[in-house]
Amino acid sequence: MDEEYRDARGRLLAGLRLDRVAAEAAATVGGLPAYRVLDETQTVGELLTVMETALAALAEGRAPTGRERAAFREFGARRAEQGIPLEPLLEAFRLTSRHAFDALYAAAGPSGESAAALALTRDFWLCCDHVSAAVIEGHRRCGTERPRDVREQRARVLGRLLNGELPPDRLPSAHRLLGLDPAGEYVAFHAGPLPEAERAAVEGALRAHAAALRADPASGCVAGLAEPGALSPVRAPVGLGPAVPPARAHESYPGARRAAGLAAVFGLRRPVADGELPLHAAVLALPATGARLVDRCFGHTGGNRRATLVRSLDAYLACDANAEAAAAVLYVHPNTLRYRLRAFSRDTGLDLGRPEDTMSVWWALRHLEAVARPRGADGGAQTAG
Repeated sequence: MDEEYRDARGRLLAGLRLDRVAAEAAATVGGLPAYRVLDETQTVGELLTVMETALAALAEGRAPTGRERAAFREFGARRAEQGIPLEPLLEAFRLTSRHAFDALYAAAGPSGESAAALALTRDFWLCCDHVSAAVIEGHRRCGTERPRDVREQRARVLGRLLNGELPPDRLPSAHRLLGLDPAGEYVAFHAGPLPEAERAAVEGALRAHAAALRADPASGCVAGLAEPGALSPVRAPVGLGPAVPPARAHESYPGARRAAGLAAVFGLRRPVADGELPLHAAVLALPATGARLVDRCFGHTGGNRRATLVRSLDAYLACDANAEAAAAVLYVHPNTLRYRLRAFSRDTGLDLGRPEDTMSVWWALRHLEAVARPRGADGGAQTAG
């Protein structure tokens, strides 16, 4: 490159405000979901370093040196370490290149040095090719080694957030790492303890709808945060706490544990909000009352006859006292079920048409369910850590 041509190129590049380009690019890529984990000020500094390195090669009209390529590879590796997948990284690179080219075009447009501007435009995209190739190489090298570390870091931070163990000055970085909106609201959720196969299935169902999730195979529990209503499609015994900002997730999580305990004890295959099942909670809190009602409702029978009667009454109440629907669930003739119900009323004096008697039967059934289903000392509740 002759001296006159180099001087013309230098004049064109002198109009570039790399600090402004880096700030605008960082603001744009910060809108990508994967980039919420990054601090925008830090991103500006990193982009500025990469741009200055690339600009040195562009100013001299040459390919990047080995040392410069190493710097670009390091940048790609850093993004992999930060948990940024390759596809979002390439999208961010495209957006950043577009910002840089627009700034270069604006600087070169009024210069009147069209030949130099045309050559500079060509070299700009060649330089972008060199940079992107090195960035991708660095990301791929590191990306195969670090994702587990990133997942484990997120899981640890989420556990501390749910248990209220993060100091206030750590909350902003925790929110970025987990991809949470500090101004948004989330419900804490908890499921487990569950057997390994069921835990894995529940984890998969929750991960598809959760904002942040951690699973603990050792305890069989899954916990995390989700936007309100996001877990409604999940068919699993999951407890939900109240909606709170992420900084107050530790206030929501105890409610999620309580609700998860009730859902597990009573075999409810759906998300259950804290406070949603006060009668079920009362059944657990008053075992002596439940035992007396079991004796009142089923003390006259035992063995297989008792088990058949319990199934029949449970199906009947679950089907809103519709004998035909309950008989279909039980695979018996409706008249067979009606005979069982009449015999029950005759033997116990309880009338299933009276609300108070129906409530007594429901309570006795739930007590039997709670006693029969094994659970932890806290109704299935566990901490997230």
